[in-house]
Amino acid sequence: MRLSRSYGISVAQYEELLALQGGGCAICGSAPKDSPSLHVDHDHACCPDRKKSCGRCLRGLLCEDCNRALGMFRDDVARFEAAIAYLKRGRL
Repeated sequence: MRLSRSYGISVAQYEELLALQGGGCAICGSAPKDSPSLHVDHDHACCPDRKKSCGRCLRGLLCEDCNRALGMFRDDVARFEAAIAYLKRGRL
């Protein structure tokens, strides 16, 4: 199964993590349409092969949009903080 091969976790562990997150995305809270449909997020700096995880660096389960956002911002906290400041600034 893909969860085991790519992330080192079982379906039961996925479901346990999902329950710990309240049944939805760790960022926005949106509930998955089917299981397992949330993306398993991991710290890419931990594992040399960015497509696979060692299983010890998992951060949570994310919906498609939140997972893409993290990827687009390259997990860079400073970029996220700059984006937040930009949004808070409002219109010109």
